Amino acid sequence: MSGQNALNATFSRALLVEDEPNLATTLKVALNKLGVAVDHVTTIEDAENFIQKNSPSLILLDRTLPDGDGLSLCRRLRSPGPPKRDSGESQGNFNGMILMLTARGETADRVAGLNAGADDYLAKPFSWQELEARIRALSRRSAPVRATSAGDKSEIWTLDAKKLRVLGPNGWKTLTPLEFKLASKLIAARGEIITREDLLKDVWGFTLLPKTRTVDHFLGRLRKYFERNVDEPRHFITVRGAGYRFET
Repeated sequence: MSGQNALNATFSRALLVEDEPNLATTLKVALNKLGVAVDHVTTIEDAENFIQKNSPSLILLDRTLPDGDGLSLCRRLRSPGPPKRDSGESQGNFNGMILMLTARGETADRVAGLNAGADDYLAKPFSWQELEARIRALSRRSAPVRATSAGDKSEIWTLDAKKLRVLGPNGWKTLTPLEFKLASKLIAARGEIITREDLLKDVWGFTLLPKTRTVDHFLGRLRKYFERNVDEPRHFITVRGAGYRFET
């Protein structure tokens, strides 16, 4: 499969949330050249309305929008729950990729974006080559982890790579691509400790490792899904000073 066809297969539909007309036009043309169909909105409200009715596989999300900070939308998209914007609750388990686009390029801003649930963070101004490289990297990272036809089992724990879901104590739970990769990595290690650095490299694809609590943030999501008591986890465990491990 060619690079363009692979991108088109991974990101069949993208949503651009950007209020700068010239930049929006440029991004739409660039994405179309990669074979990605793009819908465009300029506000958080319009983005939420679009997402409720459609299923974009990629969202390019500006932070500074006319009706608020894009981080608030990102958090709602990544937190399970019903789509209630006015109450601040979740838009509901968005499973696609989110690329933040913003003029705020400081390390703290990048980390804030990652902790809110973004998969990558691109500071303006950026080159076309960098944008293309980031989107291709997201395409590779969103590809499901391969599993055997029978699934990879550890007692009740079963990984369904095709549907990005995990069978835990409370039944099946569908995850985002990165949640699934993190869960798969930990479950496959069968109790061995995996360092934060290795997880940032293998799950998120970082080469230069930022000071971030991204792993802890995502691990907290897995605990909400699978642990009876998130304050005393029995399955997804933090080993202080060493890393993380999974126990059945």
